[in-house]
Amino acid sequence: MADVSGRTEHFTFENTKTDVTELALNYLNFIIEELKDPIKNLPRAIGISCTLVTFVYVMTNVAFYTTLSPIEVLGSEAVAVTFANQLYGVMAWTIPVFVALSTFGAVNGILLTSS
Repeated sequence: MADVSGRTEHFTFENTKTDVTELALNYLNFIIEELKDPIKNLPRAIGISCTLVTFVYVMTNVAFYTTLSPIEVLGSEAVAVTFANQLYGVMAWTIPVFVALSTFGAVNGILLTSS
């Protein structure tokens, strides 16, 4: 584009695709190369992982809400840490460690699909 002075401006995101489904397909293309028999294994992996994550999430919330009172949940800055303090005592430090390890696992997945 040219402005009044005749200079041409270049826009970094010009002609960029903004459709979210295309972004997901790009990541999917990277990871499919690593799979053996992706037509069979990819839907299986998606189904198993979604089911497992949902189960773990629900069971974690069940554990939180059966251990802590509503006042403790609402007053807590980090429910998992409050839960660990009540349940694990001196071993409560393990919860933040597992959260950090989970974060590294997520970064590993991102690096696998982005590199």
